[in-house]
Amino acid sequence: MQHFGFDLRQLRAFVVVAAELNFLRAAQRLHISQPALSQTIRQLEGTLGVVLFDRNTRSVGLTEAGQDLLRDANKVLAHAQKLADNAHDHATGVRGVLNVGFLIGTGVDLMPEVLRAFSEKYPDVRVLVKEFDFSSPEAGINDGMDVAVLRPPISADHVELRTLLEEPCVACLPLGHPLAQAKSVSVYQLLDEPIVAAPSRGVWRNYWIADEYRRGRAAKVVHEAATVESELQAVASGRGISITALSTALFYARRGVSFPVIRDMPPCRIAVALPEPATIAAKNFADMAVAVAESGQRDRPAGSTDSPQPAQDSSRRSPSLRIAPRAGR
Repeated sequence: MQHFGFDLRQLRAFVVVAAELNFLRAAQRLHISQPALSQTIRQLEGTLGVVLFDRNTRSVGLTEAGQDLLRDANKVLAHAQKLADNAHDHATGVRGVLNVGFLIGTGVDLMPEVLRAFSEKYPDVRVLVKEFDFSSPEAGINDGMDVAVLRPPISADHVELRTLLEEPCVACLPLGHPLAQAKSVSVYQLLDEPIVAAPSRGVWRNYWIADEYRRGRAAKVVHEAATVESELQAVASGRGISITALSTALFYARRGVSFPVIRDMPPCRIAVALPEPATIAAKNFADMAVAVAESGQRDRPAGSTDSPQPAQDSSRRSPSLRIAPRAGR
């Protein structure tokens, strides 16, 4: 790094000689030869046009110009080290800004824990969370977000998905529906029902209207809802049914709606999404999200069915899981 004809290497050599007042010891500290150190100091003196050291065969001392330079040299080197440290922090993801996309209704209890744990470990990273509704199920992962927490499947290329949790799918039914009091239902019992769908088109909407089970028959979409609240309001008013996740029953339950488990539909997933390539900070966030999710599952009481299940083989899920809707945990 060149500045007015001298560089930081020369300045550091000067500071070490000024501290030791001995060229041999200074050279040893700098891991260079004494002749090379002497040449470096002469080059610095020549560039500045001043003598920095009084030298004789018995001693080395700072000149007045050398004393003045030493005060400023220490400040310059300290500032240069701070610049290097800050750059390293950005490169290693411990400093900077992290944009996090979040699909509404996804990991409602998990996200606060992840954000808290991440902020504790990386206090110099400014986390900006942006919420996306059902019209953008990709949660901005291909549109400026560094990382996102969402529900697959999504229509996004070059994105890594890391599963955090799996949980049962449930039917969202108005209380007057013939199946409202059932503990569980088959997905095939729902296919002829009018259904509330997301406003977006694509694989995410198709998943939540059970398109893969319809054998080419179109779903009877009677209403489009971009939020959990509008979805449940439409169901409660009798406009149609919907398919959602168990956590919706836990955190958004309301009067007039029941949530029987869909026993023959595989669990849905909550995942953290990373674009390719991902920043170090985004990878750190994803690692933290996975760790928090795993920790939460270890701490969950054995046999508990009132929270999303850890990722596992769907064949081991009990089809008679009883839902106990409540407003919050």
